[in-house]
Amino acid sequence: MVAPRDPVSSASGTGFDPESKNTPLQGHVAFFDRDGDGIIWPIDTYNGFRDIKFGVVLSLLAVLVIHSGLSYMTWGTWLPDPFFRLRIKNMHRAKHGSDSEVYTKIGEYDDGRFNYMFKMYTEEPHTHMTLAEAIHMVHCNMNPWDPVGWFSGFFEWLATYILLWPKDGRMAKEDIKGIYNGSIFYVISGRKPMGKV
Repeated sequence: MVAPRDPVSSASGTGFDPESKNTPLQGHVAFFDRDGDGIIWPIDTYNGFRDIKFGVVLSLLAVLVIHSGLSYMTWGTWLPDPFFRLRIKNMHRAKHGSDSEVYTKIGEYDDGRFNYMFKMYTEEPHTHMTLAEAIHMVHCNMNPWDPVGWFSGFFEWLATYILLWPKDGRMAKEDIKGIYNGSIFYVISGRKPMGKV
């Protein structure tokens, strides 16, 4: 699996390949593809969220929001998938507007943009982010007439805060980076990664 050549093309391969270079966005979702076939079923997402300590209600909510919102974009056909599955190789197609732009349009990670996000929206020394700062960032990144992007940004940062649940209310920069590349999911769940994340 390598990055697609442009935002509308599919990446080569079927899904996350532990022996190859994967995009960070592919690594972000690979945790939920337990069998490594490149397809994430709703039950995979549910089990993944349960593994990272989300309760039944939040896990079901995550499945509903993620699969209903992203399935069509990632499936790669004109007809929607009746099972609301996601394809990892097309995950970059589901990148929404009004976001932080840390993922590029082909699913690569932009470290400069990540650091800029912290420098722009957090207090000195720019090593932590509060939920209020994250919500302010979502508000500042809102594109006009993009309610899907607004909702997605809010949902993602709220889920990030719930996942990390910092005792002092400040999410560490390295933990947030771990969410972008998917590595923190394995740390929290105790599961071993399939390969390079």
